[in-house]
Amino acid sequence: MTIKPRVVRALRDARTRLRDVAAAAHSTTAAARDQRARELADEHGALEDALDQAATTLSAARTIDAVARVAESTGAYRLAVADAAHRHDAAVVASDATASKLRERTRQLRTAERLVEIVDDHRAKREATAEQRGSDDLAARRR
Repeated sequence: MTIKPRVVRALRDARTRLRDVAAAAHSTTAAARDQRARELADEHGALEDALDQAATTLSAARTIDAVARVAESTGAYRLAVADAAHRHDAAVVASDATASKLRERTRQLRTAERLVEIVDDHRAKREATAEQRGSDDLAARRR
């Protein structure tokens, strides 16, 4: 069965568009992952600032209630860091999934491009053979 060149080119074009869509999706998820990483770093910075401030507050604390308030305030920052870490982990998983999808689409596109090359080579050989036969027929003709 002969593969039609038009069909192969349509396949290549479709796979090119699918690869472009996968690249755009990966770009979006990578940007979201980077944003989540910045948010996590910001939360870590806020926790560090709160812990630095908690040291001075603890040294000035005179009652158990004051110590409990310091623990509550730092606990809130710790929860914020845990939430940011969870969001970052989810973004990393999503980014890895889109990266694998992009690799798959790129592989499929390369396969389609190879098919186009094979079909074009076959067509060029067939045309060259036909042209050679025509030339031979002209040369062998009696004058």
